[in-house]
This record gives sequence, structure tokens and C-alpha cells, in this order.
Amino acid sequence: MAKTNKNILGDQSGKIGKVVGRVVNGVQIFSAYNDHNSNPRTPKQLAARARFKAAMRLARALNGIINIGLHNSASGVPLTSPTNIFSRRNNRLMQYDAASGIATPDYEHLILSEGRTPYVEFSNASFEESQAVKVSINSPLTPEFGAYDDDVVYVAAYCPDRDECSIGTAKRTDTTVTDTVPPNWVGKTVYVWGFVMTSVEEILLVEGTGVKLHPGECSPTSYIATGTIA
Repeated sequence: MAKTNKNILGDQSGKIGKVVGRVVNGVQIFSAYNDHNSNPRTPKQLAARARFKAAMRLARALNGIINIGLHNSASGVPLTSPTNIFSRRNNRLMQYDAASGIATPDYEHLILSEGRTPYVEFSNASFEESQAVKVSINSPLTPEFGAYDDDVVYVAAYCPDRDECSIGTAKRTDTTVTDTVPPNWVGKTVYVWGFVMTSVEEILLVEGTGVKLHPGECSPTSYIATGTIA
């Protein structure tokens, strides 16, 4: 880079061959032109950007449920949030279409929660009741395995057309979870997942399993169903 207070050609600004000129506080500055593209658009980079964009958009819509399901994964990790965890876990599940330049989620394999809390069985998702998703649940496990009656079962429904998420809750001992959705979801397609959050209030070693349960720890995500809201 070169500087000069006097220039026989007058003040120069812009690119001249391999040199870039600019004037700063009355001083003419010349520097070598950097032909490195700061916004590269190779197919691989375009795909990566599209996947990241899709993951972050979905994370914003699912913020309420991933703040529950991924809270423990982000806890204690500097500069990390449930949104960051969601993006990392699910980036590869954003399916990129080179023709349109758009990435769409693989909804059936999304990770909204993780942990070692014992699962429940989700079945018989029903969309027949107006503005509701009803899911049958069954817990085959007992306290000996770390499954407790007050554990909270979450069911989350996501409507892509509205880019919104709705959440329903129940206890492990219940037989159904009902998620009441907004009126403007009627006639729209939704994707539904579920998981369980432990009710333990302090770190607990589950004897016989060697598993330590932490407060707020969840089970892995279960994909339940796709349906249309009545």
C-alpha cells in the first residue's frame, strides 16, 4: 500500500488495473487489488448457505419447543444456545435442490430434543377433532428405569404454511396428549413430534442402569405423524 499527499493525476478513486485508489482524510492511498471473491458462489457453497438458512428459519419457528428439548445440550457451553444446537444437529437434514436453490427439511428425522430420559410410545395420532392434534401415549417403563409419573410429555406440531409451532403437554401416566392449534391452521398440513422431559429436581443416578438423569433432561425425539388440521 502507498500513500501520497500530492498526485499529478488528481485524486484517484476506484480500480485501475491491478491497483485500487481511494482518498482518506485528504490522503491518496493506493493498494493492490484483491481479486479474492468475498462472496463465492460455488455449488458447494450455495448448498451450504441454503441448508444453514433453512435450518435457522426452522429453528426460529420451533424456538418454543427446542428451548425445552435442547436446553440441557446447550447448558454450560459458552456462546451456545438451543438454536445453535438445533442448527448443528439438523443442518445435514436440510435437503438442497440445486435447480431452485432452496433447502427443505427432512421432517421425519429432525432432532428437537436429546438426552437419556426414558421414552414413551406415541401412537394413533388423530386429526379428526377441530383445530387439534390428539396423540395416544403409553409408558412401558417404570421408576426402576428412571421413568416417573410426573415426567412431562411434549407433543409439538409445526405448520410450514404458517411457519408456526404449537405445543401440547401431558403427564407420563396420561393416555393422550392434545395439542390445540390456531384457527388459521385449518386445512393446513402439519408435522408432529414428541418427547419426554424428566421430572427429577436434582441429579439422580438410576440404579441398575448407571444412567445419571439431570433436571430438565429429555428423551430423544420421536417423529409421530403428518396430517391435515380439521
